[in-house]
Amino acid sequence: MEIRIETTSYNERRYGKPWIAIVDFTKSTKGEFAWGDWTGDHYNGGAGVLTIFANPGDIIAQGQKDNRKPKNSAPEFSVVGVGGELEHLGDKGAAYKHYLEHKNSTPEYGALIAEKTCLMARVNEIDVILGALKSDLVPTVATAKKQLYQAGLDNN
Repeated sequence: MEIRIETTSYNERRYGKPWIAIVDFTKSTKGEFAWGDWTGDHYNGGAGVLTIFANPGDIIAQGQKDNRKPKNSAPEFSVVGVGGELEHLGDKGAAYKHYLEHKNSTPEYGALIAEKTCLMARVNEIDVILGALKSDLVPTVATAKKQLYQAGLDNN
């Protein structure tokens, strides 16, 4: 699912661009970051939107570098809920503890139902598209068979 977070305008001389990432603690206790996107006007410090595709249970980090006081640059960590809402976890330590507590647990029933619903909706969309393509092809196939028959090449 797509996660979107609106960002406010900022002093571009003091702050860097806002960022967002999925954090994966499976290979490293420091976490591996898979970066999302920020769309906005960095040259003027304009407002923008952070976007990333994540699944329920993924840990998300978001932040913005403070060039004057780097200690104020610590990211915020959250976990993605079933409906795409973000539950605040705190700092990286809290995010890692959350990972350790949930790494061996089975997916939540609600998350599985939500995923199934999304997948079934997509399957239905594909069926509609295939049905439309099939109905478009039927006259073409009939025309091709007629041409083969007229040419004496059709064995049926």
